[in-house]
Amino acid sequence: MNQLNVCLELSADISSGKDPVLLEENYQKVFKGTLTFLYSHPDCYLSIAFTGPQLDYYERKHPESIELLKDLLSRKQIEIIGGGYYAPIFPLIYPSDRAGQIEKMSNSIRQTLGKRPLGLYLFGSIWDPMLITNFHSCEMSFMFLDSTLVSQKYLKCLPLITSEQGKSIKVFPTYKNLLPEENENKKDWTKKLLKFYDRNRNDDSENHVISISLEFEYFAKLLGCGFLNELFDFNLDSNFQEKAINYTLPHEYLSKAEDYLSAYIPAGMEWNIAQWSSVPYKKTENSSHFPLSIHDYLNTYPQNNRLYQRMMYISMLIFQTKGGDKMRKASATQSLWQAQSGTNFICYPEGVPATAENRQSAYRNLNEAERFVRDGAKQCKESLTKYDYNGDGLNEYIAFLERYNAVVSLKGGQITDFNLIKSSSNYAASISAIEEVDGFSDGYARGLFVEHLGEKSDLKKYLDNNQISSPMFSKALFRERKLENKRKEIQLEGKGLFSEQKLPVTLRKNITFTQSGINVQYILRNESEEELNGFFAVELNFAQTRFDKNYANGDQYTTEIVHNEELKQFDYKKKFSFNNGVSFIHITDQADKRVFVIEPNELAGYSCSLLAFKRPVKSESPEETSKTLVSSMFWEINIAPGMEKEKSIFLNIIPVKK
Repeated sequence: MNQLNVCLELSADISSGKDPVLLEENYQKVFKGTLTFLYSHPDCYLSIAFTGPQLDYYERKHPESIELLKDLLSRKQIEIIGGGYYAPIFPLIYPSDRAGQIEKMSNSIRQTLGKRPLGLYLFGSIWDPMLITNFHSCEMSFMFLDSTLVSQKYLKCLPLITSEQGKSIKVFPTYKNLLPEENENKKDWTKKLLKFYDRNRNDDSENHVISISLEFEYFAKLLGCGFLNELFDFNLDSNFQEKAINYTLPHEYLSKAEDYLSAYIPAGMEWNIAQWSSVPYKKTENSSHFPLSIHDYLNTYPQNNRLYQRMMYISMLIFQTKGGDKMRKASATQSLWQAQSGTNFICYPEGVPATAENRQSAYRNLNEAERFVRDGAKQCKESLTKYDYNGDGLNEYIAFLERYNAVVSLKGGQITDFNLIKSSSNYAASISAIEEVDGFSDGYARGLFVEHLGEKSDLKKYLDNNQISSPMFSKALFRERKLENKRKEIQLEGKGLFSEQKLPVTLRKNITFTQSGINVQYILRNESEEELNGFFAVELNFAQTRFDKNYANGDQYTTEIVHNEELKQFDYKKKFSFNNGVSFIHITDQADKRVFVIEPNELAGYSCSLLAFKRPVKSESPEETSKTLVSSMFWEINIAPGMEKEKSIFLNIIPVKK
């Protein structure tokens, strides 16, 4: 039997992100013990991947670990693997950002440890063949990729080589099915490796290799249960193991390798992520013969997709900005790169979508990047433009003002992004309830300025449960009537059928963006030959944007209203409503010190409540991850055949003096 080479790889500490508390916790739980183990077991060869924040933290807080790593490198016992500095999802970012993040990580490793990496770690094995040219230009010679992305015919215990546009990179497939199982001993695991090798090897080759990728926390379990100590103590079957298996490092193996399998590897990602890509928050098997890509994943989770579109917008803004302050542009790029971290889109390694907390952190970084661009470039002028912002085939409207930007979608005619530039996140990034995890379904997207037309008998249900029986305008596809760029005004029109009688109704919605806020005028027209009786509601959903311990229980917002000329403050956690008489609503963001003043043009009914959403995070069991402040104005309406009703709402943004 030919000798089998085994490469063990310790993946980067992705889950800690840049949180110093988590980085310290994982250093004490995992990395400190790892270094001790490696130093006392010179026959254990390990390639190690880092994120930029992880390596930076170790250098600042634990310089002794850096000295140990240098010593292990000089003994050629470890190999450092590179990648993107903030562990981005490479297919989702521009080539310039890919190259920038890889170079930043490589330079950080070289400056800290004295050696430039030759290999590459990919977040979640999220892959696309177009990446090859970028990796080649960054002088990356090999990478690790989960074996589930590779056709079975190529899994012959040999490294692969894959090419695109005349450039190539070597690939080590990693096998999750070969990971040591709980309570599995050294002898049984060795037999499992050799059995796999005997069944899959290429008989025409002699120098075979298998790569095993170990997640950060999983590696700690193997250390804790004594498996690694047993594996590298050569008292049990030492002669058999020494002859059968040779532990080595990727670059050391490649320096002697002569056989590679040429393979085409289509776009894809690890199965633990891909299995969540078809049905929201539900694991499913891939029934098609096509691999699932990261774009399948984003299309399944709208809020993740919106974050991606915002990220691409900021990337484009930075790329197109010429001249100005180069230092500010560099700072904008750094903030953008932080937002590109894969943990802002996916909880890894669980594979479920990232929580609202992670997404809002990314929005905050993106807003910071936009602020740097605006401050450093004189040509950033206020504008109202339209183009297909999110790639759905329909134009969106992007309002670019000094203090904020907003995105208006034709789907529901609502504001889907509302970013205040200074020290803020996306107030319109509320998620919608789904039956599988929340116990009920909204049936529409929760943004800002969402309209409902319902029968009077449904008003109590809407006020009690924030649910609408038959969403109409909130799901309608609006069309553009007029766009006034100078006035920064959009005129939209939506149509629907009201009640069981299917009365045709038209809603004209005129949105004007000003320095101080947003004005929305509604003209509701009864197109039928019968009288229309019901209620008309305008809903503003303010997403939770801060998740510090002071605001974890939904204490970010406070609400005051002027009802019958009397100022009243309420604990909205208990839900409250008034059928009429409300003239002003003040919603204060306690965290970012802003007041949203909502003023209807005539007295309205009002309801306010805090809606909590549950999502799976570390397991399939849902847990509360975010809240939304639901602020709704409503009016009972009676419209004669062929007649109209007009309503207007003004949303003003006032900073609070700290």
